[in-house]
Amino acid sequence: MVMPADLPADAYSRRMVEALRAAGAGITLHALPGPHPQVDPSAILAADVALARLPDGASVLLDGNALANLAASLPADSLRLRFTALVERLHWAEPGLPAEEAAVRRNLEQRALTLVRRVAVPDDAIADAVRELGVLPDRIIRAAPDTEGAVALLAVL
Repeated sequence: MVMPADLPADAYSRRMVEALRAAGAGITLHALPGPHPQVDPSAILAADVALARLPDGASVLLDGNALANLAASLPADSLRLRFTALVERLHWAEPGLPAEEAAVRRNLEQRALTLVRRVAVPDDAIADAVRELGVLPDRIIRAAPDTEGAVALLAVL
């Protein structure tokens, strides 16, 4: 699991990791430094190093908060790794965000989500928002951060 180091304990990805572990999945965390979802050179480097160390064909969970810092790595690594993004919310749509920054974030999130095999979301509202970015419905999985959601997610990894 690639996620921001400062991700709150109640974040969707952290709760999903705990549910996956409870369901018997072995999960290794790769924490990225820097502010998220802002693009940060230290986070980009850490992501590149973490992904380069993974064997071909590995299933990799990506926290949606880290997508902007993973965007540069995803095109090449999406050919050899099996990415699933865990998306609690889309950052480009945050209230009060200046239009220019919202457009940059939208492009980064949209590009990153087109390069992952699956997008796991906690609810239908986020699934709709992800579909609006052009992600095909069959690539979106509704997975609550509980044992049932973890089992559903494991079935498609």
